[in-house]
Amino acid sequence: MNLLVVIALRFDRLVAGQIPTGWDAARYGIPKDIVEQVDPVSLFNIVSTVEAFISAGITDPYEFYKYVHVSEIGNATGSGVGGQLAQRGLFRDRLLDKPVQKDILQESFINTMPAWINMLLLSSSGPIKTPVNACATSAVSIELACESLLTGKAKIMIAGATEDITEESSYEFANMKATSNAVDELEHGRTPAEMSRPTTTTRNGFMESHGAGNHVLMSAATAIEIGCPIYGIVALSSTATDKEGRSVPAPGAGILTTARESSNKRASPLLNFNYRARQIKARRAQIKAWVESEYSMLREELEELKASGELSADEEESWIEERTTFIHREAKRQEKEALSTYNHQFFKSDPSIAPLRGALAVYGLTIDDINVASFHGTSTKANDKNESRVLNSQLKHLGRTKGNALLAITQKYLTGHPKGPAASWMANGMIQCLLSGVVPGNRNADNVDVIMKDFEYIVYPSRSIQTDGLKAGLLKSFGFGQAGGEILIIHPDYVLASLEESQYAEYKAKNAQRYAKAYRYLHDSLTGVADFVQVKNEPPYSAELESSVYLNPSARTEYSKEKKSWHFTNKSASRATPTIGDAAVTKDILSSLAEQQAGKKGVGVDVELTNAFNIENSTFIERNFTATEIEYCNSRPDPQASFTGRWSAKEAVFKAISSYGNIASDGAGAPLNEIEIKSNQVGAPEVVLSGKAKDAAAKAGVKSVNVSISHSGAYSVAVALAQ
Repeated sequence: MNLLVVIALRFDRLVAGQIPTGWDAARYGIPKDIVEQVDPVSLFNIVSTVEAFISAGITDPYEFYKYVHVSEIGNATGSGVGGQLAQRGLFRDRLLDKPVQKDILQESFINTMPAWINMLLLSSSGPIKTPVNACATSAVSIELACESLLTGKAKIMIAGATEDITEESSYEFANMKATSNAVDELEHGRTPAEMSRPTTTTRNGFMESHGAGNHVLMSAATAIEIGCPIYGIVALSSTATDKEGRSVPAPGAGILTTARESSNKRASPLLNFNYRARQIKARRAQIKAWVESEYSMLREELEELKASGELSADEEESWIEERTTFIHREAKRQEKEALSTYNHQFFKSDPSIAPLRGALAVYGLTIDDINVASFHGTSTKANDKNESRVLNSQLKHLGRTKGNALLAITQKYLTGHPKGPAASWMANGMIQCLLSGVVPGNRNADNVDVIMKDFEYIVYPSRSIQTDGLKAGLLKSFGFGQAGGEILIIHPDYVLASLEESQYAEYKAKNAQRYAKAYRYLHDSLTGVADFVQVKNEPPYSAELESSVYLNPSARTEYSKEKKSWHFTNKSASRATPTIGDAAVTKDILSSLAEQQAGKKGVGVDVELTNAFNIENSTFIERNFTATEIEYCNSRPDPQASFTGRWSAKEAVFKAISSYGNIASDGAGAPLNEIEIKSNQVGAPEVVLSGKAKDAAAKAGVKSVNVSISHSGAYSVAVALAQ
């Protein structure tokens, strides 16, 4: 027989970074039955995720499905331990025969936290990836989210983590001597605000805290389409384990491998921005030739199907539409693949280019352009020294200029160490740093450890520094169990600057609307007009439409004034995948290609890739387009596509006239503004010649020129016939 006797234990971990007393999830709008059922970490995670949505300008998560399919939103939220109060009930209270809810087991699962996000807010059907990597969980979460986006498994991902403080975890951390002794600190005359002192001589363990941190990650194209604010660019996310050992919490240097590269006398040409641009240009020329070839083969295939009786006259138009759409999508895929190869993929698996160097080179940056480093900085003797050594070795190996000191940010002097969400909290601070240009100092750095002098590339400021602008920051995160993480964050201007002026103006307008909606939402929640967390009581589709929505990749939501939310309707759930181009125009192109191959004079066909056409080159535009054409194209919803279509028409007209009268070209640089493409009363293109072009056509005996243009989005095809 065992007799259990309650005893009192002396405990010296009296200070932690805590959620303020009186914090109540119900006041945020979470129903009381949910509050009573779930573990506190799930509540932290729900509120944090809603804050992330609002910061992205999304006040109703179902609006996401206006832009992406339900399968294209995923969640990579994790935790180091999960619901600790649920685990206490599961393992201790049940044993002691205390009252415990029947479903306590489910709340102890780490993947229950992202599950509640989906059940109460999202109703998505995308990837679920739940990392468990102790204090590096958020860093791993961000890497998983980035991988899902880059592989095309999702277009939007939620990344982050949540963690709690309990007497059990605090006691065991104390037994490991990982946390600071609050009694000793108080005896030394230090206040709770001074008990976390990263990089100082007196650092003596981390200060526990708890809470959640989440980010909404998406591709730049998706963010620009939706109009979401872009706070930063995740240029590189890496994780690494360490070497052989017997100590689980011992810090290691595995993440040093992001600087691995073989030494060469000369840098790889791939690091040169202009070299990569040249390769993309060459690849686009190949794609253009492929499209022209496909149209030629399309005509032959059509004739064979008609001759064999496999394709009736009634089916001809739909067949042409389907094949034209296929050519468009394949051309777009090939171009995307080329851009990926020479942008964020070119350095991968190349031993001569370090991942860190390659990720910087994507944006035309070098190792000297990293301005700040956000340290894991737990205020432990081992971590702060090890982390500084790893970072200094990386900078030295990659050739950072001596004297170009990297400013260290050690945010845990203020926040404490939340364990799982650490990297999310630190990433948030890093983003604020990049956007404001202010590098926050470690206010508790009263005496930086003399050993830090060995790390010549790093400086540890104790006061905030206002810079003239920051380009990039490097964040590190380390967790028990050999988990090392690193995230390179670039200033958002590097993606916004790549937009065409018209694209940027459109994005700014959408972004302003997002800001206004988020501003109104926040004020309504603060004044009690509406709840901050507005949980869903039904999915965005009815039970009858569920299968249709899942199986149709083109299904999108529509705004319902009745429900004041975004929902799938019978029409939007069965929405057909849009076809590309005009079947009638495609028929003309196929016919013209046949005539051209048969040797008929006066036929011209031209293909132009939309993304390859630079409308920001004002000199080129003014040399080749009339004022009327420029005004017309700029007034269209997509000026880029409109200019590309007009340009392909001009080239086709030139080829047709040259073919008709064997007229020699003036060279590739000759202007084409004397070939004007106007729109008639019904919107069809009309050719107007002037100057030398008109004289050449008259001399060749050309009386009229007709042109047709087919836009696919990825490219434009034009066919001209001179008679």
